[in-house]
Amino acid sequence: MLKHRRRWLAAGMIGTMALGVVARADQAQPVAAAIPELSLTQPLYAAAAPAPAAATPLMALLEQTPVGQALDAARINVYGHIEASYTYNFMNPAKSLNIGRVFDINDNRGQVNQTDLNIERTVDLTSHQWDIGGRVELLYGTDARFIHSDGLLDTDNFFHGPEYQFDIPQLYVDVAVPVGNGLRIRAGKFVFFKQIDPNASVFYSHSFTFGAALPYTLTGVSGLYVINDQWNVEVGLSRGWDQSSKDNNSTIDGFGRVRFSPSDKTSFSLAVISGPEDTHDDSHYRDAVDLTLVQSLSDNLTFLLDSVYGNDAAGSPSGTNAQWYGTSGYIVYKLSDQYSLAGRAEWYRDEEAFTTGIAQNLFEATVGVTVTPFPSNAVAGGFKVRPEIRYDYSTRDYFNGLTRHDQLTAAVDAIFNF
Repeated sequence: MLKHRRRWLAAGMIGTMALGVVARADQAQPVAAAIPELSLTQPLYAAAAPAPAAATPLMALLEQTPVGQALDAARINVYGHIEASYTYNFMNPAKSLNIGRVFDINDNRGQVNQTDLNIERTVDLTSHQWDIGGRVELLYGTDARFIHSDGLLDTDNFFHGPEYQFDIPQLYVDVAVPVGNGLRIRAGKFVFFKQIDPNASVFYSHSFTFGAALPYTLTGVSGLYVINDQWNVEVGLSRGWDQSSKDNNSTIDGFGRVRFSPSDKTSFSLAVISGPEDTHDDSHYRDAVDLTLVQSLSDNLTFLLDSVYGNDAAGSPSGTNAQWYGTSGYIVYKLSDQYSLAGRAEWYRDEEAFTTGIAQNLFEATVGVTVTPFPSNAVAGGFKVRPEIRYDYSTRDYFNGLTRHDQLTAAVDAIFNF
């Protein structure tokens, strides 16, 4: 199996590969105010956590020194997070692997998923002046083995190397161009469809769509233009799905997103990517479309819907089209600054076994709580705990070493943002 296909199939194939089964291989908007960790700059499961209004604990500490004061004067923000977790599978799965999962693949074992550090300068599009910024993100933990891009720290992965690995999820430069309402040019490696930051989700576990349907990172260049308060558009070119300093073929792809917010309670996002993605194949295209709706039903109740469709022109076993598609619905209710409740229901179909290793329909239902014990504390306010219960079902014997249609898990993660 080729290296890039291993990464592409990691969400669903990890368990089956381990069992010896071989398969072919920038600001939060008002509508999300009830869920502070969400913004509408990305699809719901990939929503980037908005920059905090107050200094982070790390920046507050640095600002007591000349170095920190210089960083603050230059509008450079240094921040990060630590995430640890534990997942228990009630089915006692073979090889202690939760098949179909990504970051919560390990059963009955604690792990430190991410120790993450960011150095970022956000460009100001409202000043109507030239400005330069960018971001460097460094990550160490068990999650890194799933997200390496070709050519960058990719000698190790889930199949080879230690459980704890290092990665650079994002490394880019931004330039603000004083044209119209402001144009932001971004060049480098960045997330576009999926946000790896755990703060971006209301759950610890991720949907099947997150793990299987879309790329983790892109390396290329894009332009974001804010048309008005309701519309903005971003288009770009990249080396391909999870490609960086190396490319598995000699072509590029195109991607883009249109966002529309008709009111402070409703927002839509439509993102697309298209281009040849298979190894040594410059003619067969892979296309994916992701449509997201976020709707505030009240000050404390928010509904989120995400639908995805993908097609690879040479992805089926016969060398013809392979298709995958599905939809996820989320409901989040904020009880108080300390507690919020969330539910998720998902259907995902992999018609030709391209993304999960088995032709199947997958369903999952998840309920969870987010607990922020000290929401008003300047330091401890960045700490939260998220217990959840999740049930997965497949129309095939997919789980527990290809012997069961279903699995039931309980999990909890703890995040400290600094």
